[in-house]
Amino acid sequence: MNNKKRNPNLLTLKESRAIIKSNLREMKKYEKLKREKRTPDQYTTVMKSNDNILEIEDLETYFYTDNGVVKSVNKISFDVPKNSIIGLVGESGCGKSVTSLSIMQLVQAPQGQVVGGEIRFNSGELGQENGQDKCYDITKMPTLDMCRIRGKDISMIFQEPMTSLNPVFTVGYQIEEVFYLNNPEGTKEEAHAKAIEMLTMVGIPMPETIINYYPHQLSGGMRQRVMIAIALTGNPKLIIADEPTTALDVTIQNQILNLLKRVQKDCEASIMLITHDLGVVAEMADYVVVMYAGKIVEKGTVYDIFDNPLHPYTIGIQKAKPSLASDAAEELYSIPGNVPNPINIPDECLFKGRCNMRCADCEGKCYPREIKVSPTHSVFCHLYHEEGGEG
Repeated sequence: MNNKKRNPNLLTLKESRAIIKSNLREMKKYEKLKREKRTPDQYTTVMKSNDNILEIEDLETYFYTDNGVVKSVNKISFDVPKNSIIGLVGESGCGKSVTSLSIMQLVQAPQGQVVGGEIRFNSGELGQENGQDKCYDITKMPTLDMCRIRGKDISMIFQEPMTSLNPVFTVGYQIEEVFYLNNPEGTKEEAHAKAIEMLTMVGIPMPETIINYYPHQLSGGMRQRVMIAIALTGNPKLIIADEPTTALDVTIQNQILNLLKRVQKDCEASIMLITHDLGVVAEMADYVVVMYAGKIVEKGTVYDIFDNPLHPYTIGIQKAKPSLASDAAEELYSIPGNVPNPINIPDECLFKGRCNMRCADCEGKCYPREIKVSPTHSVFCHLYHEEGGEG
């Protein structure tokens, strides 16, 4: 008789079939919703604050896998004010990029679906209702309607320019293509002039020559500048920059960051900067949102987060950053433990297994509610119970 216990981490055939059946049912439901014909009244609403360009409220983005449901973005809420830079910070896999793809309606379907929440985008073109700006709710927008604002009002600078640029077309052709999408009746001469103008704006020398180059003929920094030029062609109100300095040396990184700062001021646009580099955030951002395992753990102004970090995870990632003042013989701090399994994740504090500040309230309770320490600073932690107070 075999008394060997079953591995709890392995699924039985019956469990696997039940998961697949449930996934197919959910994916069909959300894909059907996407295909529904909707009138503008069904996907427009009003902003909570006219000072914001984007408001995300209780956003949920799930991935339906053969092993279970991955809650990649799990009820997160934050705002992007007008004419500002907001930094989205966290380690790999925390949901930063999935948040940006949800805003752009580019989550890989049918496995990936936005299942709840609101993404309110203030295009400034819908007028007002009772003194509040009317806006689009991107989570309810049909795909065809989303195509009218994607690339024009909201644009994205992707993480790796070599894979984002088409290798068989010149960089000038790819900029002109965006111009034609936003200006269907534009002439060839206008598109060519616009491409040269955008290459000049992002600081590329000899734009009349570079416009005929293919991506492989340019360096990494030049390709990233081309990506920024493409993103700016439609004069967007919101630019999402997904780790724009990845794989670039520090000198080029500084040039790209300075370029983004200048572009943000010149175009009066807002930037949502996604990165895991706290140095970039400290230099660039006005506001910071810290994410962990698909949840927000802390948010506030850049001064709130760096001068007065409250959540143990925020404190840990700041301690883990090397400093020129630190002793060379001193071992670099690292947060102990591992990120929890994202499949069928429980509704509780997800950092408690790695936290050296956990308290009795952390055990067996639901995810901590938002505690507003100040008008601009919020933390999600059981250590804090009252405004400005610590438990």
